Amino acid sequence: MPERVFDGGKLRDCRVVKRLSQSDLAAGLNVKTNAVYRWENQLATPPQERLPAIAAMVGAELDELFPRLEPPNLADLRCDAGMRQSDTTRCTNTASPMPIRAAEQGKRALSDEAVTALAAAYNVTRAELLAAQRRSFSHDVPDSEPVKKTSSSQVVSTVAEKLKYLQTEIHDGVVPSDADLASAGNRKSGRALLTEDLVRDLRTGTLPTAPDDVLDALALAFDVPPVFFRSSDPEIDRLVVSARAVRSQYTVMAARGGEREISQEARDQLRDFISDTMAEILGTDADGMPT
Repeated sequence: MPERVFDGGKLRDCRVVKRLSQSDLAAGLNVKTNAVYRWENQLATPPQERLPAIAAMVGAELDELFPRLEPPNLADLRCDAGMRQSDTTRCTNTASPMPIRAAEQGKRALSDEAVTALAAAYNVTRAELLAAQRRSFSHDVPDSEPVKKTSSSQVVSTVAEKLKYLQTEIHDGVVPSDADLASAGNRKSGRALLTEDLVRDLRTGTLPTAPDDVLDALALAFDVPPVFFRSSDPEIDRLVVSARAVRSQYTVMAARGGEREISQEARDQLRDFISDTMAEILGTDADGMPT
């Protein structure tokens, strides 16, 4: 684990500049004064998840006071958010932190809904969290790769690029097999439009594009609207992927019975809110029709 570098002397210097006593710092962190003494004299090292709070208490930037020499993995992102493994259950709506522990140990990847929930809790993008997860599984992912924040300057135009975009942002780095995608697209479209070889050629970029009916079947296989594969507008890509990720999260919550906690009145208000929000995003003309 590429832990942050802890230097007790630097901590002491920052504390003194902030005009805090050891007992002041200890009280703010809810630890004993002896713990601060031991940290500053390099007799002990605080848990990594305490470092953000320590840096904040002494008015220092986390990266400056406790630098990291390597790109973060999943455990690092959690610690940077000041969370223990047990704290993550509040974000993932689970009874146990075992899925988080398994992912951090490189044993089992996080579910799609957990990726979305933890990215929000850790204040990182899904791409950054997925890159950290790959590092937890001992993959060499450079620090430049996770900074794939979706921006208007990012144009994903070819089918291969769009498939990779879905893979990174929604499917936890792994998409279904080419054969499974072909089967799903044909089943949902009711037509034999896709083959394993065709999907592979589109995914690898050997075939840069395809007829609209083929793209529509591919969209059905991924459960996204046809416009995702037909358009080169990055705004459309962002809207589709964001909505798809949110729907994945709440579909799982509903399957667990979470929908029973939402009253009918709240449901109606949420429907109106979502409808109005989408209308505002997409724009409407005077007749209420999309512009």
